[in-house]
Amino acid sequence: MNERPLTESREARRRAILDSAVRVFAEHGFFAARIRDIAAGAGVAEGTIYLYFEGKDDLLLTAFRERVNEFVSSAGAVMEAEAPFQERLARFVRLQFESIEADPPLATVLLLESRQSSKFFGGAVRPVMRLYAQAIDRLLAGGVERGEVRADAEIPFVRAMFIGALEEIELEWLLGDRSRPLAPRADHFAGTFYRGIAPAR
Repeated sequence: MNERPLTESREARRRAILDSAVRVFAEHGFFAARIRDIAAGAGVAEGTIYLYFEGKDDLLLTAFRERVNEFVSSAGAVMEAEAPFQERLARFVRLQFESIEADPPLATVLLLESRQSSKFFGGAVRPVMRLYAQAIDRLLAGGVERGEVRADAEIPFVRAMFIGALEEIELEWLLGDRSRPLAPRADHFAGTFYRGIAPAR
């Protein structure tokens, strides 16, 4: 909303508001969340929220945008690695699982509460989702080029299956028993998924 560079103190306040919004969304749900509760959690006046964000939709979109951008940036090293495809796939999955485990409230908001916003999938989030999709496409295309993924693999279709499977596992963990860590399951997930797209031997 505000294009001017923020001072350190203003950026800290913006971050506090965003973190509070994530906690409130995760605890109460997007619809039931109130700006006054977000402001109280951030230790600011209610009107201060609107100096940084346009409202609840903007808070949700910003949280999503920043997390996806951070993830795609972190995944860049995985894309460039010289390791075998299955290992790179497992690293990508592990990185995503670790990000879910590191901040369950944010993951809950992004995977569940984001669907409650009428504006979320109406266009504003598409450029961010495209970055995530492109990261997966690069990983898959690299596998095809190296002969590690079957040549007839339809990358958009494989990507959709990959994302869907990841989300199902992540949602099951978020909504169920979190005592079993996600990250150690990355190798098994990658191995199982890879068998479906590996070249015939």
